Amino acid sequence: MPEKAALSDEISTPGPNATVPSDQVVKGTVVDNEKGEPLPGVSVLLKGTQRGATTNPNGEFSLSVPNGDAVLVFSFVGYEPQEQVVGNRTQINIKLKVDTKALEEVVVVGYGVVKKSDLTGSVAQVKSKELNSFPTANVLQALSGRAAGVQVTQNTGAPGGGVSVRIRGTNSIQGSNEPLYVVDGFPIAGSNPTVLNNADIENIEILKDASATAIYGSRGANGVVIITTKRGKSGQTNVDFETSFSSQTLRKKLDLMNAREYATFYNEQATNDGIRPYFTQAQIDAFGEGFDWQDFVFQKAPMKTMSLNINGGNEKTQFAVSGSAFGQEGIIRGSDYNRYSLRTNINHIISKKFTFNLASTLTRIMTQAQNSQGGNRGGSLISAAVSSPPILSPYNDDGTYRVFGTAYSFISALLINPMNPLNEQSNQTKGNRILTNAAFIYNPIPELTIKVSGGIENMDDRTDSYTTNNYINSQGSAGISTSQFTSLLSENTVSYLKTIGQKHNISAVAGFTYQDFLSTSLGGNGVGFLSNTSQTYDLAAANTPGIPTSSYSKSTLLSYLGRFNYSYDSKYLATLSFRVDGSSKYSEGNKWGYFPSAALAWRISNEEFLKNNTFISDLKLRASWGLTGSQAIGPYATLNQLFSGKTVFDDALFTTYAPGTVLPGNLKWETTEQKDLGLDIGLFNNRFLITADYYIKNTRDLLNTVQLPSSLGFTSTIQNIGEIQNKGLELGLNANILTGALKWNINTNIAFNRNKIIKLYGGQDILGGFVDISAITDNRNILR
Repeated sequence: MPEKAALSDEISTPGPNATVPSDQVVKGTVVDNEKGEPLPGVSVLLKGTQRGATTNPNGEFSLSVPNGDAVLVFSFVGYEPQEQVVGNRTQINIKLKVDTKALEEVVVVGYGVVKKSDLTGSVAQVKSKELNSFPTANVLQALSGRAAGVQVTQNTGAPGGGVSVRIRGTNSIQGSNEPLYVVDGFPIAGSNPTVLNNADIENIEILKDASATAIYGSRGANGVVIITTKRGKSGQTNVDFETSFSSQTLRKKLDLMNAREYATFYNEQATNDGIRPYFTQAQIDAFGEGFDWQDFVFQKAPMKTMSLNINGGNEKTQFAVSGSAFGQEGIIRGSDYNRYSLRTNINHIISKKFTFNLASTLTRIMTQAQNSQGGNRGGSLISAAVSSPPILSPYNDDGTYRVFGTAYSFISALLINPMNPLNEQSNQTKGNRILTNAAFIYNPIPELTIKVSGGIENMDDRTDSYTTNNYINSQGSAGISTSQFTSLLSENTVSYLKTIGQKHNISAVAGFTYQDFLSTSLGGNGVGFLSNTSQTYDLAAANTPGIPTSSYSKSTLLSYLGRFNYSYDSKYLATLSFRVDGSSKYSEGNKWGYFPSAALAWRISNEEFLKNNTFISDLKLRASWGLTGSQAIGPYATLNQLFSGKTVFDDALFTTYAPGTVLPGNLKWETTEQKDLGLDIGLFNNRFLITADYYIKNTRDLLNTVQLPSSLGFTSTIQNIGEIQNKGLELGLNANILTGALKWNINTNIAFNRNKIIKLYGGQDILGGFVDISAITDNRNILR
């Protein structure tokens, strides 16, 4: 928090012989005491009347007052109100002091905020300044190393590639281990925050222990990441434009043979095999260094970002509008990712008791992908870059693609010339993301807040893939696949905040939510095109049309939630929370899951025996316990399902339907029990902050797919079959070494996590599927 300075007045007084008229005009300027900047929009009110004025963009005001006994009241959001007696003055210049209480640091938690000093759970906060301290492709990458116990992994090197986040280890085998992401109060399910612009984010809270995450119930087992985007503020409209440019390169190429070494190696192989060498020494010398396929496949990849942010408002309406563009080329040639987004946040005070909030983000993404994963002998561009022979170049003398297998007998016919897929294959995805959340807030009395909100998350993608006739052994093929995900949310909460006497502070929230999830997909393809002109624009032109595919799934989640916080004299803190989730995914008898939590904290630094201590500025001991869950099954896993197929009978093709799985029966929720013991220490007026947490998490009733004997007529089913444990230690240090004109801040953390499967299959031997042991090119059946 910024340093707070005392209020001071600069007064211009008329001479001793001056007289003050009965109706005089008072002028002046209002500035921020700390920065000295003018404050536009400050209310200057003649006390006891409706007469007033508002400062202009330069912080200036002018107001007519009846006499020298008049009192002016200066008020502005975020600053302490002040009163001034006019007296015989005609010029009053004011420096307003920031309201320390209003700016006390708060932390966003589920369905509310709490003062950081009153926090009983384990929550890490990452602010906007930290997120933008170095360029990253998305916000999740910017979290790497920012919080203890949070592991961020880039799933692929492709531009716009996915990012995995693990908070305190892995909890599930069947289900996702990603945390729940909540953006401006909306729990997103279809997309992820990688489509957000880093510059639009105000702060991120990472909820780690059960007392913080249990209020999200069946979606809180893997932790919760709450993202709050920037809001408008009363006062002068601010326009910020930011742009950045960076470049990515392959950190280190593999040290491979050059052409001379490659030819010599195969000559030695021929000698060992008792056959004549492939190359003469003159040929080997002529090869020289040869062709570097890594330089051909990999490239320097620029990454650029532009963003425009406009925010401002008055005491009634505050707004923040931003637009951004992000472009990233891949380190593999022919791959790129582009993202364009528009964000709007509006807060409007309808009346003293009614407020309206709107947060909306629209995003357009476009991706050009290359086959860069898996495969061998050139089955992907990466394997091709390290497998292609340096003694050969991409083209023959006539300009056609060189076929490696026909050049020399020792080169496999399976090895693909990288130039061929780079030029003759395309895979482009275009998609749209919409995230909108609106809320009406009603305050019948100052202590009570009723909030009714609703929102929509929509994601639609279309992928066009095409292989031309010029591709090796290809007649031309094309495919289109589309997918759409829509989630509708309704949340209704009541919050109560009350201070009783001087020492008792209570806050509570209760409510219910309903969220609906719908996912659909559609695909078509064809093989054999006379011309490359049509590409994916006319699948009917294919000689062999493929079988269309489609899917549909829908589920709902109905929840009741509550939390109660109590603080006595800012020393003894307690939090109780619960959530009850009802899911359409489960069968009768197990549709509802119950997730309570409790936490206690003792602010030792506020005890009398430490109040006069100048060394320890904050010391808090925390302990928490709670249950969270996971819905690690599909929408129809507990229902009898029929699956369609095709079969030939009597020389004709027929559509068939058959049962697909054995009905699992009474599946139970995966449940994670977590215990946490934490310590927060602040030294030398909080210039040094130390946080330590020890936790134990046990996840029971693991959901997993079990293979069945073929004699049953089914291949698999789902069962609750095991238990996983995570235990670990987290340590964090934040040190503000220098706080003057030259700032020096150190933020470091370290975490240890041990993940262990305690029990699997209940001790029973379960038949596994076939696993290819490629080292001996044979199949082995794995038991348990």
